Amino acid sequence: MDDDSISVRCVCGWETRGPEQVVIEATVEHGRRMHNMTPTRDEVLAMAVPAAGRHEEPAKPARP
Repeated sequence: MDDDSISVRCVCGWETRGPEQVVIEATVEHGRRMHNMTPTRDEVLAMAVPAAGRHEEPAKPARP
């Protein structure tokens, strides 16, 4: 993914990531089809994080 990619995860577990416009369109469509609601562009962007932000930090070893 490029650095401009974003990710959105719905409370139902559905997730999409990619370029901003693609993610907005996919999220709006998901909201309509699965939840009978139509989020605005601003609502989708409020839920979005940089796609790289979905990667978890590696676990740090415990100190003895």
